[in-house]
This record gives sequence, structure tokens and C-alpha cells, in this order.
Amino acid sequence: MSQPTAPTGANVAPAPNVPTTPTEIGKFIHGAGMLKKILSLMAFFMAFVTVMVVLFIYMNNTAMRHYQFQVNMSKDYELLEVKQDNPQLIAYIRQMHLRPVKETQGEYTDVYNDTPVEDLGYILKLLNNKSDGIFIEAGAYNDGKTSETAWLEKKLNWSGLLIQPDPRHYFSLKKHDRERSQAIHGCLSPSPYPKEVSFHQGDRDGVKINSIHSNSIIDDSDIFNTRVKCFPLYSLLLAMNVTTIDYLCLKTGGTELQVLETIPFNRVTIRVINVHLQNKDIEKDTIKKFLATKNYSFAQHLRESYIFFLNRKKRLDTKIDTEAL
Repeated sequence: MSQPTAPTGANVAPAPNVPTTPTEIGKFIHGAGMLKKILSLMAFFMAFVTVMVVLFIYMNNTAMRHYQFQVNMSKDYELLEVKQDNPQLIAYIRQMHLRPVKETQGEYTDVYNDTPVEDLGYILKLLNNKSDGIFIEAGAYNDGKTSETAWLEKKLNWSGLLIQPDPRHYFSLKKHDRERSQAIHGCLSPSPYPKEVSFHQGDRDGVKINSIHSNSIIDDSDIFNTRVKCFPLYSLLLAMNVTTIDYLCLKTGGTELQVLETIPFNRVTIRVINVHLQNKDIEKDTIKKFLATKNYSFAQHLRESYIFFLNRKKRLDTKIDTEAL
């Protein structure tokens, strides 16, 4: 059966919302153009806002990281929970920080006189010219050239530990032929637990302990300061597997008393202590009083050296004028 068809010439109703007249079509096109512009503006605005938000977050995070970096470079870290005889700490020092000096094959050949310098000669008299002794020298090669214990090692077969926080002087230290010694790039902690501190190249004494380097934390001059680890002296002795040493030389730039206070003298024996001070009479008196409580007597002041020796019930004849002691 054939489908009915519309009568010829009949009007067909236009679809709803579809412009039919030229005017309506013009308005429709104009409206579509405006909508397109609005959508483009909205897309641009959203992209702009997104970029600004990302940039703000990035700059904020960058500023925070910079701030934190500056704080990290100027603030001391104190590992309060780590005792100085902690076995893990001792193993860490022994495996990661103690290094032989001979690994550079002795680039510098030092010349040694037959007799030691005055203060070292005096110390040897206190020790009856002992050979094969053990030393600790904190501040070895502070000038990049000399060490008080080099003569002991070369002439009397001593051995020991050289401590140097300044990276420049530490590298210089490693170029000397000290085949019987070990070295550590670090410093002696002024507290009975390990620390990490900033080494400021411009400071007179180098290491700044327990202090912010500048009033303004955001200080670009601090960005490349060296970080060094500081270990208690007792921890270093245990890492060396010794508790008795013949000679301790302290050149720590102002923390000598604090370093001495960390030592458990009931667990270690140090026969002679040489404290280097630079015209610090008040500190000298304080150190004398402190060491007196640990059974030490003040022996002599030579140049910057303040020499103390451990008292014994039966002292050996050291052939030294007892009135000078």
C-alpha cells in the first residue's frame, strides 16, 4: 500500500529554534560568535589562573627550600639520643671516617731535626722519652704545613689520630707521609654526643659551635659553607680500640674546656695533655681547676701550650725541676 503524500504546495512547519529568515540567521550567527569568544576568554582565564597557581606554588616551595637550606647550613644538629659509647656510632666512625694518611703516598717530604721543638721536648721529658707511644692531635696541620706529632711519629715510632675540620688543611694533611697515623675530617664535639656543625671559611677559628652564623638566616654568603661532623673524643678512642694514650694535643679554637669535660676520665688514661690557648688567662685558670679535679697537675706554659700531666702515687723520675711544676 502506498504511503500518503502531502498535498502539493502544502506548507511544512519548520523545526523549532531553527532560524529561517535572514534576520534570524544573522542573529544566530552573531550569538554563536559571541559564545565562541566568551568560551575562548574563559579558557584563557582558566589557563592563566592555572599557570599563576602553579607558579605561586613553585615559588613558595622554592622559597621554603631555600629558607630550610639556609637554616640547615647555619644550625647545629645535636644527636642527643646517641651516647658517645654507642656501638653503632663507634662502628660508623671506624668504617666511614677514620682514614689512613698514607693513601696519597706522601706527596710532601718533611725534614725533621734531631731534637724536637721546645714544648714537645718538655713533654717527652715528662714521658721519659717514650717510644711507640700513642697520640691524639686535634687541629693537626692547622696552618696547612706543620704538625706537633710528626716528630714523634718519625723519630720515636709513635702512632695516633690526626683531626682536622678545615677541608683545605685536611687535604694538605693527607699529602704528608704519616704512614703510622690515621686521620679524620671532622672536629671534637664539645658535648658528650655527636654533632654536625657549619665550618665558616671566613671565621678566625673556622668552626662555629652552637650558634647561628648570622642574624639573618637568608644570607647568600652562607650557602656554600662546609658541614663537618664532630665526635666526642671518647668515641674516637673507642673507634681506635684504645683507652690509654700518652699525649693529647688540643687546638680546637676555643672549645678546649668543653672537649675536656666530655671525657670520662674514669674510663680512659691520658698521661699528658697539651692545651693550646691564645692569651686566654681566664680560660686557662678554669681548665687548671677542672683538670685538678681529674688528678692532673699543671706542668708548664710554653708559647701557646699549657701542659698538664697525670699524677701518680709513685711518679717516675722525669729529671725535671719539681719547683717548675
